[in-house]
Amino acid sequence: MSKTSTVQGQRLTARGVVKKIFQIREIVILLLVLLLATFMALNHPQFMSMPNMRIICNYMATDMIIAAFLTISLIAGNTDFSVGSNMGCSAFVCGLLLNAGLPIPVCILAALVCGCLIGALNAFVITKFKVLPMIVTMGTWMSFKGVGLMIINSSTLSNFPVAFKAIVQDGKVLGIPTLIFVMFVATIIAMILLKYVTFFHQAYFIGSNKESAKLAGINVNKFIYVMYILIGLAAAVAGVLSISRYGSAPASLGQGVEFRIISALLIGGVSLNGGEGSVLGTFLGVLLMALIANALTLFAIDTNLQNVLIGAIMVISVAVDEANRRRQK
Repeated sequence: MSKTSTVQGQRLTARGVVKKIFQIREIVILLLVLLLATFMALNHPQFMSMPNMRIICNYMATDMIIAAFLTISLIAGNTDFSVGSNMGCSAFVCGLLLNAGLPIPVCILAALVCGCLIGALNAFVITKFKVLPMIVTMGTWMSFKGVGLMIINSSTLSNFPVAFKAIVQDGKVLGIPTLIFVMFVATIIAMILLKYVTFFHQAYFIGSNKESAKLAGINVNKFIYVMYILIGLAAAVAGVLSISRYGSAPASLGQGVEFRIISALLIGGVSLNGGEGSVLGTFLGVLLMALIANALTLFAIDTNLQNVLIGAIMVISVAVDEANRRRQK
């Protein structure tokens, strides 16, 4: 073999390695995160400050608590557009009971039960009536948005006990702020469930071919119930932590969360068609969304542009996902 042929073969091999690296969605998103972070660090003096780092972490924390478990569900082909309304409704239940003078643990427990019940309702309609998850959860999204506003009479709940507000405002676990600690715990739990627990790892099989999964003996309906209840629980946790952080429960709580989270999932490589994705990819997607929002704030750009970007990201991500699906056929 000639020296020229060897060199060409090495070049082709190197190109192939680079191509495979960039086909790994997590690496691409990580590079985008690093590029945006570097740009911000060089062009805005406040970006690297500790207060701003805390703002970014808090921004992404509530989203990631929900997104971690929604990732597993979406890999199985089951989305949930009701998470924002669930988050708000559960938080309003907690806030209303706090104002009624009930003990803090009882109020939090009631909120968690509310979140689980909303998740169970989604699962019941999906499995019982064989309706597409997207249609069902968009319906419950609107319904529980209305229920939540009725609970608080479209006003803001406040005057919560100091001890409740201190859970997030002053609380730390192992030296880590409570909200950020819960985010990491939720992320790690979801990673372990998806990778090492057979029941949850089945999400890939269900998402790839639901009928084949049923023929293989997988209880798809049970999986749907477990996942939607877990997502509901996560939404309730995010809601409770949010009103503890803010010290109030505004009527707008949870609005837009569902689209922001699903956009982050799509960016991170979770396919709307199911069968693909990872919790790590979702984490990087949520982080990228948080950095974009932070950049818009620091540069005093109209916050409405964030909604424009989220919509554009969703459309582009779905288009890329569909193109990849067709190429794999």
